[in-house]
Amino acid sequence: AVVSTQSTGKLSKLQYLSLMRNPVTTKPKYRFYVIHHCPSVRVLDYKKIKQVERQSAAKMFGGMKKADKIKTFTPGDAIKKGPTAQDREAIKAAIAKASSLDEIRKLEMMLNSGTIPGF
Repeated sequence: AVVSTQSTGKLSKLQYLSLMRNPVTTKPKYRFYVIHHCPSVRVLDYKKIKQVERQSAAKMFGGMKKADKIKTFTPGDAIKKGPTAQDREAIKAAIAKASSLDEIRKLEMMLNSGTIPGF
């Protein structure tokens, strides 16, 4: 489950977090949710958190009242099975553009973390 806002004080020393293969990673904006609610985390899913991501997360979740918070994960919800047709096209395009083995490895890491190239 995604960290609730009440428990973030308990995670103030958490710097590295991997939720790879966790169903919550299929939820929209889960990365930004975690970034905003766990500000001490520096690396999420083996990818360094950039300042731009922190700013985006603050815009998405910073101004919300407690009652207006978005539910990002509910146990028992259906899990997204595989990429959409648009996602598959973006993946194919990214692979076609890759010009080195290093780029292919980066794409593989992105796909394993649930990030679709180009989005």
